[in-house]
Amino acid sequence: MGLDAAEPFPGRNARWLTRCQLCKAECHYLLNYLLDLRTRNDEPACRRCFWIDWSMHAALMSGTSRTVDIQVQAEHLEQNNYEPVEPFFVLPRSGYPIITRCRLCGRQEAHRMGDIGWGCTCSSNPGSRAKKSADTTKKKNLFIDSTSPALAWWDADANNPHDLKTVTVLANRVCAWVCPNCGHHFNSSVRSITQWLKCPECNARKSAEYALRWVVEKVTAVASEPELVEAWDDDADPQLVMVGDHRSRRFKCPEGHHPRVAPSRYLKSGCPSCRSARTRTNGNRPRLVKELPEIAGQWHPTLNGKWTPDNVGPDSTRLVWWQAACCGHEWQEEVHQRNKRPRYLCPECNTILDSLAWFDPGMAAEWSPENPTTAWQVRPTGDTTGFVPYWVCAVDSRHQWQASLASRYAGSDCPECRLVGKSKVELEHFDAARKQFGSARSGPKLIDRAFTLREQWTVDILVETQGVEVAIEYDGSYWHSSEAKQMVDLAKSRDLLAAGYLVVRLRENDLPSLDILDPGYLELQVYSVAPRPETIMEAIAEWVSVTRAENENSL
Repeated sequence: MGLDAAEPFPGRNARWLTRCQLCKAECHYLLNYLLDLRTRNDEPACRRCFWIDWSMHAALMSGTSRTVDIQVQAEHLEQNNYEPVEPFFVLPRSGYPIITRCRLCGRQEAHRMGDIGWGCTCSSNPGSRAKKSADTTKKKNLFIDSTSPALAWWDADANNPHDLKTVTVLANRVCAWVCPNCGHHFNSSVRSITQWLKCPECNARKSAEYALRWVVEKVTAVASEPELVEAWDDDADPQLVMVGDHRSRRFKCPEGHHPRVAPSRYLKSGCPSCRSARTRTNGNRPRLVKELPEIAGQWHPTLNGKWTPDNVGPDSTRLVWWQAACCGHEWQEEVHQRNKRPRYLCPECNTILDSLAWFDPGMAAEWSPENPTTAWQVRPTGDTTGFVPYWVCAVDSRHQWQASLASRYAGSDCPECRLVGKSKVELEHFDAARKQFGSARSGPKLIDRAFTLREQWTVDILVETQGVEVAIEYDGSYWHSSEAKQMVDLAKSRDLLAAGYLVVRLRENDLPSLDILDPGYLELQVYSVAPRPETIMEAIAEWVSVTRAENENSL
């Protein structure tokens, strides 16, 4: 393929440094990429050779060719955390490539000037949320389990009952449907119905009505419609302007707005400004403070006038001021650009949105300062390039270990503390739970789609009684006294409550309350020097009975 190996083969999933036999460019490539290129015989494997040919063709097609001087190249690389591999020279064309090296991961690539602005993929922060689905079984999105309004259109008489139980929301399987409005029976794929819920009969009738109405509007003067005449504020004569005129006209609504819209649009929908006001009043309009709270927290407190995260949407193109809490850096940027790659929390410090420090401060408190990056620069489900993170136990700082973010997110904790196992008093409470409830599980790992912080949680004691599952946590003062562990306890309790478990925390006497206000949550004070596990379990059983009765009465 015209390449030589510049280093030993690092493995199929690692990037391989190669040297082009023609232009001598040294770049990293994945083996799978090179294997795929074998099917394209007319395309060189070397990206610099490819982009040189491409830039020459583009210049011929456009008829223009603009050089790029050395100073512009140097500033562009510096801004995007790259360094040059070869000496700078004046680029003959704007699309002419140069060989760059990422300062963070060391990857060498052939980049055009426009490509450099995107930054290296090792430091990009994807737009997806940091929350990872804990549904490791990858369940099918079944049509019967969905909330699609198309379920009311399902023709139970014409379809096989097996189809309803197995078909997915986006399946291409053709099934029978019946319109609840006109009773028309028709066949269509599940995908078409769930994405575009339309009845062929109703759709044809509406199209005919629209065509007839359009014909009438083209010959009906605005002066014939009282609603339009009352709001008319245009210089044109309403006797000579037709309702079907597509040009925008000036109106005045009762609230004093002066919209410019087509007459037919105003007749059907009214004043657009009033509609927007109603939408804001009803709370249906997306708000930055609700959709992207982390970004909203950086809204500058004094420089944005009347605009706030509560009255600006996440897709707004408004140019506003931001302020970073980490270093006080202030800058201007359009709102909708904040959630786009590279999604910086602070462009000055290169911290990212949805970072480990933001998403899971309890785990971030154990991030070792010896790591080459901070907890504000990695994602909780991301991959650290070139190193396995070190961690410092929040309970005992002498405990230090290495573990990947993936293993920590999956529930692993300090290995030295884990080896200690359950305390004697915790085992006594487990035995009392088995006696009180008939059976109990010790240390089960729970996975639920409602979990938002961790992929799974390990519960000290899990019992099932009166048709409900109760998660019982024993919070010893040694393990749970640090602030980091209290943040984890709080988040764990909320995740379990969201998943439908009743949660009981047995907190030793010197631990502060977590202050969780939820009818499914209970805190009991225990004493390690004088445990009363049987009494505690009796109190839990009584509380479950009362809680279950209250839930039944509310229903």
